[in-house]
Amino acid sequence: MYEPLPTLPVPSELRAMFPEGGLVRGRTVLCSGDAAVAMALRVVSSATQAGSWLGIVGVHNVGVQAASEHGVALQRVVFVQPASSRTEWVSTVAAVADGFDVLMLEVPHGITEADARRVQTRIQARRNALVLIGTTQQSAVQSVFQPDVIMNTATTKWHGIERGAGYVQGRDVQVAVSGRRVPQARQHSLHFVG
Repeated sequence: MYEPLPTLPVPSELRAMFPEGGLVRGRTVLCSGDAAVAMALRVVSSATQAGSWLGIVGVHNVGVQAASEHGVALQRVVFVQPASSRTEWVSTVAAVADGFDVLMLEVPHGITEADARRVQTRIQARRNALVLIGTTQQSAVQSVFQPDVIMNTATTKWHGIERGAGYVQGRDVQVAVSGRRVPQARQHSLHFVG
């Protein structure tokens, strides 16, 4: 008899992007492209609202306000900045995996396939959901981690900027979904506020 995989919730507008309709525990999602951080925050938001704790490790360009605007429950988030060495990064990720349901990581340069295997083995053993951010080095991250779901983002339109004046109120993003657990690559359109 088929038993469904244990999942964590994602926002309703993202469910169709995931083969199982949510974040599967023990699996890896890669968010890449120019809206990678915004996409990753959106992906983890419902899990934090449902009570899961989020450990954000080594992500340099994420702010508390941005996390809040994307629906992340801030009272369940811990920001961790590991030391700059490769081995310290791997050790830090392993320690964070022991205490959090969801991990969001920015992968530093120089991570090897062996390092990635150690991280993913820990994630699978602890039944965490792993969300990677690959902004500039997507292919390197993709080759060492071999993510289950890849969400490559491209902003198609900004809202709120009128003839060089005003402030950004949102953006439209095209998301190409692929990966080894995605039976058929597909495209989705999203609107991010803020």
